[in-house]
Amino acid sequence: MFTPSSKYFGEQDERHQGTLHWPGVHGIPFRGSHIPNLKQRELDQLPIVAHACHQTFDLSDPEQAAVYQWVRDRIRNGLFTLDFIERWKNEGGTNMRVYLEWSQLYVQTPPQTALGSNGNGSPDSFTLRST
Repeated sequence: MFTPSSKYFGEQDERHQGTLHWPGVHGIPFRGSHIPNLKQRELDQLPIVAHACHQTFDLSDPEQAAVYQWVRDRIRNGLFTLDFIERWKNEGGTNMRVYLEWSQLYVQTPPQTALGSNGNGSPDSFTLRST
């Protein structure tokens, strides 16, 4: 079972492109306006989605280096995945640039999920079924 570090528990950041809810499912945060009221077996069936990102970082720029470190830290601790990395140094070795592709992992309710009934009349509850 995949379980990323709890180091980021409760983190909210605009770079996640949505509100995160912790602990999510299997340690991966749920991204959305709220966590649906589901049974554990239904939560376990929610898909893990990957948001693909890329950026070229100039590590001599403190602001870009901080963002690079933010991303690499989450890759190393299992919250993001590393898809591709390429590094360049100038001839003197004083300036490094890095092109990085990574995927940010979240659990989300699939867009094709249809509302169902759990039998108790709760409007916040639904079951997953194909439409």
